Amino acid sequence: MTTSNGSQALLNTLEILKGKIDSLVARNESLLLRNSSLEEENRDLRKKTEEAYAERDRARLEFLAVSHKLANDADDLVAARRHIAGLIRNIDRCLEILKE
Repeated sequence: MTTSNGSQALLNTLEILKGKIDSLVARNESLLLRNSSLEEENRDLRKKTEEAYAERDRARLEFLAVSHKLANDADDLVAARRHIAGLIRNIDRCLEILKE
């Protein structure tokens, strides 16, 4: 009878362990799916960031070209470039916010 009780206790322990293993496997599968989703989101955000930087660079070139067209003299050119630099700093701040 002791062997029977010992066997039953072992079977109960194995059932408990099986339940825990099943729970861990399910949790692992869930985490793998979440990780995959986050990796995809990360790729998308990196792509958007690269596109934003490229757009910023194009805008800088365009603003510099426009500043030359708008400026009548050297003082106007300096003022226009300062204004444009301020706009670019605002764009850079927006890009930093996107990165977060």
